[in-house]
Amino acid sequence: MAMDIQVESRDERHIVRIKGKVTFEYCPVLQTRLNLLLDEGALRIAIDFKDVPFIDSSGVGEVLKLFKRLKERGGELTLLNPNQKLRDLFSMYRFDQFMAISSEAEPESDE
Repeated sequence: MAMDIQVESRDERHIVRIKGKVTFEYCPVLQTRLNLLLDEGALRIAIDFKDVPFIDSSGVGEVLKLFKRLKERGGELTLLNPNQKLRDLFSMYRFDQFMAISSEAEPESDE
């Protein structure tokens, strides 16, 4: 199954909903989509992993790259709805120490 990426923008927040596995072969598509958001000046991005059964090291790298680029601009990245396998993987990479990982569809706004 090919990866499908939908972006929903609300005010300053952009939710990137991914369907399918995030693997090496699909990373260029994901990277292009994320770069487009960054080029548009997005600072608050959430990636919704609800429909992502699996992510490989390339996908993890893309998430990390996005986080670093947002941090350089004073932005923030939130990881939404990862399944237990993804949550364990993100914890192994210690993402939970420097990124928000949330199970709600709508994370609390601090505004």
